[in-house]
Amino acid sequence: MPWTVTPGTLRRGDAFTDLVSHRMQVPSGDDEISRCVRAHEMMHAKVSPITLWVPEEYGHLDHATLVAAEEFRINMLIKSAGFPVDKFLADGSEKSTGERLGVNADWNSTVLMIAAVTGTKSSRPLINGLRSTQPEWIPAVREISNQLQRLWKNSTRQGPTQVASTQPWLGSTEGWRFTIRVALILQRSLVSQDDSETMTGDQLHQMAQGRLRRFAPLIENHLYRPRRIEGYLNQRDTPQPTGRHPRYIERLLTDPERRVFAGRRKCPGGTVLIDQSGSMHLSDADLWRIIAAAPGCTVIGYSHHSRSEGQPNIWVLAHQGQVVADIPPGNGGNGVDGPALHFAIDRHRPGSPLIWVCDGYVTDHQDNFASDLAEQCARIVIGHGIHQVCDVDQAVVALHQAAKGKRLPTQAVGPVRASATWTAYFGTPSSLSHR
Repeated sequence: MPWTVTPGTLRRGDAFTDLVSHRMQVPSGDDEISRCVRAHEMMHAKVSPITLWVPEEYGHLDHATLVAAEEFRINMLIKSAGFPVDKFLADGSEKSTGERLGVNADWNSTVLMIAAVTGTKSSRPLINGLRSTQPEWIPAVREISNQLQRLWKNSTRQGPTQVASTQPWLGSTEGWRFTIRVALILQRSLVSQDDSETMTGDQLHQMAQGRLRRFAPLIENHLYRPRRIEGYLNQRDTPQPTGRHPRYIERLLTDPERRVFAGRRKCPGGTVLIDQSGSMHLSDADLWRIIAAAPGCTVIGYSHHSRSEGQPNIWVLAHQGQVVADIPPGNGGNGVDGPALHFAIDRHRPGSPLIWVCDGYVTDHQDNFASDLAEQCARIVIGHGIHQVCDVDQAVVALHQAAKGKRLPTQAVGPVRASATWTAYFGTPSSLSHR
C-alpha cells in the first residue's frame, strides 16, 4: 500500500505516522528541526510494530507507557543514524510544559514525557521548567533519564542493529523487546492516584531506582457463586413475644409465652479476608467452616503472581448467601496485602467483625518481604479496627465469639505486629497487642 504524506507544523504532537492506513504528517521545511522530525516519523514507519503487543507476564504495561518507551527508542535510533536530535529536536514549548506538569503535580505524565524527550534538545528545558515548580522531583527525573540512557548504551555495544530489528520475536519484533524493557523502567516509577499527592521527592527517587517497594495493582476475578447458604437464606423469621406484626396467631393457644409476633433472626456475619499464598492454603472445607460460624459473612481471597501484574489477584468467595463452586488456587505469593485490605474494608458492613487471615509476612509486587509495606498494613489494621489471625482455625474461633456478641479487638500478628507503627501505638510486641 502506498503512503500518503501531508505537510504539518513543527508543533509537538502535530506530526504522526499511521501504520495501518499508511498516512504520515510531517513538516516540509528544509531546516534541521524539520529534518529531525521527518526522520523520527520515517523511523516509526520502518521499525515500529503495528500492534503494541506485550507478553502475558507484562500485561500490566499500559498503552501510554509503551508509546512513551517507543518514542525513546525511535529518538535514539535516528540519533545513531546521524540526525542531531540533541541539538535541534525541540519546538520551544518544553519549559512551559515542565512548569505545567509541576503546577498540576502530574508525576505520571512527567515520567512519560521525560522518556519521550531523553537524549534530545527538549530534555533540558523540560527539566528546567519542572525545577521552577517541583524542585524535589529533579533527582527522580534525572534518575529515570540516566537509566534509559544506560539501557541504550548497554543494549547497543555491538551497534543498534538488534534494537532496530524487525525480525519476529514472539508476537512482535526483536526491536520491540527493547521498548518493553524501557516501559518496565517507566512503569515502576508510576504512582497510583491515591499516592500521587502524598509521595515525597525522596520516595519518587527511590521508586525510580527500584528501591522503594510497592504493592501490585489489584485486579479482581469476578467469580460465579452458584451455591447457596441455607443458614443465611432460611429461618430468619422467628416468633417473638413482642412486635408489630402478629404473624403466628395460632400461638395464642399453643405457646405459653404467646409469641405471636414475627421477629427477624439476626444472621451472624462479618468480613473475612484470606491470604491464599503458598504458605496459606485454603480448602473447600475451610471455607465452609467459616460460613458455618457466620452464615452471613463475606469471604474474600487474594494472592498475587510475582511475574504477572496482569493476572487477577483477588476474588469474592462468599457474599450475601452465595458461595463459589470452586476456590481459585493462590498465585503463589502475597503481593497485594494493602490493596486487598482496602478492598475488604470497602465491602465491610460497620458493626460486624473484620478479620484478616495472614501470617503478617506481607510482600511487594515481586513477592519480596518489605518492612515498609508491613508498616502500611499496620496503619490500615489500626485505623479500621481489623482483627488479624494466623490461620482459618483462629478465624473460626473469632467468628463464633463475635456471633455471641463479643467485640473482637484490634489485633495483629507477625511482622505487622512487630512494626514500628504497631509498637508506637500499642507498645512493644511482648505487651498487649490490641485495645
